[in-house]
Amino acid sequence: MPNFFTINGKAYPETEKVNAQVGDRLLIRFIGSNSGFIHRMHIHGGPFTIVATDGVSLPETQWYEKDTVNVGPGERYDVIWNAREPGQWLLHCHINHHATNDNVEQEGAGGLTMIIEVSP
Repeated sequence: MPNFFTINGKAYPETEKVNAQVGDRLLIRFIGSNSGFIHRMHIHGGPFTIVATDGVSLPETQWYEKDTVNVGPGERYDVIWNAREPGQWLLHCHINHHATNDNVEQEGAGGLTMIIEVSP
């Protein structure tokens, strides 16, 4: 079993922080690697809107909101997340083993975790 999972090739706390301001809309692409694992990706601070799957844009009438999306091997989801409130919001996998480094938290998390910092 792998013990380190990454976002853009880095495991938290080495993942890059994303800076935004209240009112910003972030486009985030979740990509499932070919590792054989499903990742339950979640963003704190409000739901996100799925606007494309597997490289195919959905018509706006088919966009839908989710709190968590299961990203399987080879799958891709483009989501829009609105920065509603100031603060530090986690983007992470909801599987504990995937959000730690070798089953150990570093600075409160690990692995598939990053921070979105929203300023007023």
